[in-house]
Amino acid sequence: MKKYIILTALLLIGFVEIKAQIPDADMIQIVGGTFTMGNSSYTRETPIRNVSISNFYMSKNVITNAQFADFLNAYNSSVVLNGNYAGKPLFKEDSWGIIKNNDVYQAAAGYENYPVIKVTWYGADAYCKWAGGRLPTEAEWEYAAKGGINKNTYTYSGSSTASTVAWYYDNSGHTNHPVATKIANSLGLFDMSGNVYEWCSDWFGRYNDILSSTTDPAGPENGVSKVIRGGYRSLGSTDLHLTHRESISPEECYNFVGFRLVKTSLTPVEQIKNDAIKIYPNPAKNYINIQTKEDIKSIEIVNSAGSVVSISNGNVHVLSVNNLTNGTYIIKVKNNSNKYYITKLVIEK
Repeated sequence: MKKYIILTALLLIGFVEIKAQIPDADMIQIVGGTFTMGNSSYTRETPIRNVSISNFYMSKNVITNAQFADFLNAYNSSVVLNGNYAGKPLFKEDSWGIIKNNDVYQAAAGYENYPVIKVTWYGADAYCKWAGGRLPTEAEWEYAAKGGINKNTYTYSGSSTASTVAWYYDNSGHTNHPVATKIANSLGLFDMSGNVYEWCSDWFGRYNDILSSTTDPAGPENGVSKVIRGGYRSLGSTDLHLTHRESISPEECYNFVGFRLVKTSLTPVEQIKNDAIKIYPNPAKNYINIQTKEDIKSIEIVNSAGSVVSISNGNVHVLSVNNLTNGTYIIKVKNNSNKYYITKLVIEK
């Protein structure tokens, strides 16, 4: 209820602005293609096989402590609020990560631009959905780490010299380091090798036990642990090879595991002025009234999983929401200049 009161108060002032946590300029387009996945030298990484990947976008950096703190303050919860994972923990406080000060989440001083840590798989998943995306599949992660269609043959992501691209045992001092302080790979992605492991969307399974498509494979349908990729600051260079894979329970969180954001497509978003748009009532029950000085071209309502659940075309200012269930949604209002205004909507029946 506290969250709903805060949102309503903000709307009375003007509107709720959804900050673009990852600017489009920081999302790297990964052009799809076919690559060889796996490594015959390691049991967990065999058998090798050809896998085809569709186009997608990946954040050039691991999500930082500052970005995750923004999410927590907007989400106003330390557990998942809705869906199949409701009640699951998002993260734990840490002196290298996120702390809570006077009911406000913030990055620990000096660690704002470090990879977010002590985040569970559920927390990583919730952030990505809130940001309009998802976690990468294991296959997407390996494809991007290897340079995508560039088909690099490096040992690590961007080089065959570990110290050029990675924080690891020999150079890290066994501490995490700020993002993007090593060289990016050929796609412009930083820290795909070393620094912190990265959550993937897949349940873990041995490749020879996974009966899944070789086009955009998503891993097993269920399991007990989730895949992490990329290695971390205290591994030796041998364990930083690009096909290296580990797994941990989705509820576990460590100071050496983070994640990055993936999107299937990008939506242009314009910074919103304070008087640009108002939506009321909010929380809503049966209908919403959209107040704006501009003509409306279309309205999309997106659920917490990132799926569009309602579309309205034309200069419509009153919209039924009878078909929506309780929860938090994002409304994207497009004007005749094809610019988007974005705000939150809460359904409470």
